[in-house]
Amino acid sequence: MRERLADAGDEPLSARQRRAQGAVDRMLDVVPWYKGLPELERDLIRAELRVVSLAAGEFLFRAGNRSPGWYGVVQGLVKWSSPGADGKSLSLAGFSTGSWFGEATMIRRERFEYEVVALRPSQIVILPRETCERLWNNNIEFTKALMMHLAQRVDWLMSSFTSNVLLDVDTTVARAVAAQFNAERHSGTNGRLKVSQEEIAGLCGISRQRCNAALARLARAGVLETYYGGLAILDVDELHRLAKVKKNA
Repeated sequence: MRERLADAGDEPLSARQRRAQGAVDRMLDVVPWYKGLPELERDLIRAELRVVSLAAGEFLFRAGNRSPGWYGVVQGLVKWSSPGADGKSLSLAGFSTGSWFGEATMIRRERFEYEVVALRPSQIVILPRETCERLWNNNIEFTKALMMHLAQRVDWLMSSFTSNVLLDVDTTVARAVAAQFNAERHSGTNGRLKVSQEEIAGLCGISRQRCNAALARLARAGVLETYYGGLAILDVDELHRLAKVKKNA
């Protein structure tokens, strides 16, 4: 896995670093488990975070790589998928600003059985496994947050399996939109998601035309409206009902 700062031409390295650090600080400021830690622990975690910048189409990791820790999305959008022997992949979920993922593989100390690729330029932080282990051994609130992530991940995987086997394209698209809304609910977006129709299609593993048609039907139902480069959620309860998923607290 390659770690680097995003290219910014002739901009001084120190300025790029300050800008990257500011984005990380803004993301952490809306992470509930982080805000609940003592100040000294927050400062220590902030110092131990590693930052990775990805270009669109670049892999964060592939199946077979070892896990260095817990991943958090500072900005951007990445897709979680499972590669098949025939070269095709099964799209599982998308992770956007504020999302944390990779906890199960980290805890089990196993190699990844899936891959994560950036759908747009993205910035990711890695909380090292040693830091996570210190926290779950000494801080009950962090342990609760980690267990809640695991529980939600299991629930999401079960729902995804049902979706891939049984559900129609409208429900599949509604689930993808609901997942992005849930991931960004603490980020102050007020229901406006910076995710394109092409990205939603990529997350669902369907054609852009089928995705656009499903989004148009959701718009006509008053669930959302589309605009250039994003979506605005108008009816959160109806979105979750159509997606057949529970609304996160």
